[in-house]
Amino acid sequence: MNDEQLLDRFRPIFDRVAAAAARRDRDRELPLAEMAELRTAGIGALRVPVELGGAGASLPQLLTVLRELAAADSNLPQALRQHYFQVELLLLDPTSAHSAPWLEKVAAGDLFGSGTTEPRGSKLGEVGTVLRRDGDGFRLSGRKIYGTGNAYAQWLPVGAVDEDGNPVFPVVPVDREGVTLLEDWFGFGQRLTATCTTVFEDVRVEASEAGQVPPGGPTRPGAGLHQAILLATLAGVALGAVREVTRILANKTRVYFTGTGQLPRHDAVVQEQLGRLQAKADAVGWAVDAVGRELESAWAVWSAPTATPEEIDARFATTELVVSSAQVTVSEQVLDTTAHLLDVLGASSLDSDLGLDRYWRNARALASHNPYPFKARQLGDHLLNGALPPAFAVGQDVGDKLGDRKP
Repeated sequence: MNDEQLLDRFRPIFDRVAAAAARRDRDRELPLAEMAELRTAGIGALRVPVELGGAGASLPQLLTVLRELAAADSNLPQALRQHYFQVELLLLDPTSAHSAPWLEKVAAGDLFGSGTTEPRGSKLGEVGTVLRRDGDGFRLSGRKIYGTGNAYAQWLPVGAVDEDGNPVFPVVPVDREGVTLLEDWFGFGQRLTATCTTVFEDVRVEASEAGQVPPGGPTRPGAGLHQAILLATLAGVALGAVREVTRILANKTRVYFTGTGQLPRHDAVVQEQLGRLQAKADAVGWAVDAVGRELESAWAVWSAPTATPEEIDARFATTELVVSSAQVTVSEQVLDTTAHLLDVLGASSLDSDLGLDRYWRNARALASHNPYPFKARQLGDHLLNGALPPAFAVGQDVGDKLGDRKP
């Protein structure tokens, strides 16, 4: 299936999502019905092979679809970020006894949420969520914050430790007794990502839900996809913003006496400004395309049966640097693009019903994830000193180094 065929499958839904995006943002109304429609259409099974009930999309195609979804409503692709990573882990061995049942659920429309980030005040590297044995199953207790997409999800992968302190990743249903979602994300941007604090109070975990124990310590394989999805979302913000401004200008009749045309669409200044916005939206889209190809190449190494851990690690180190480079450029370009949307629209564009401010607010929120100045520093350190990006481990991505419980 080529890109256009894949997009045609979702475009009517994306149009309906976009139609009410400004109102939902203003009213802080989660697009639950819209996400349910996307689930039914197979948005969560894009990467699942056709023979297993999915669309069989490549990684570049996944990012293309997410860019278009973000142009309609940037909250939704961000909400699906952990879902797609979880699916990738399953696709490493899709027919295994562990993976096959989960992929069947994904093909039927189920989504994974997120349960990895430790609460504020946790010491960097500390994981306070514990999975304890209980008869023929387990019990899970703990608290996670920034559970992006959890109010849309059916299953929650949770970064935890067992009774001996070893890392484990149980996956529990959202509606299981003892699971509580607190919709407490009140950021000024990306308001509708369904980001929750998630509390696990002695939650029953079946043996089939206990997950596979990953290798201990930090790991690099798989790095880059989470950030790539944020970059596709940022690129979609720019694309959606330019489309909306184009529509407004094409139908606008009021002009400034200092202008050069009888209508705004004939004004040379307006044309130039809009052209600059489009050029930046195109450029960040091309950057995301390149990231998709880089990820596809790295994933091929990861899934190759003959690849050694050292080869996989080295390939993903390169991928992280590529993604970091794109992150710096895409973040700065989209922030600049959305900051100048209103330059030739006039005071009428400030109408809160239009909600044009949401584009900058959403871009600002997205660019604040894994702040890009740190990525720029890593790139410089690599150029000057050959330093590689640090490997990731649950609980070691963010936290208090001194455990002093500052906000």
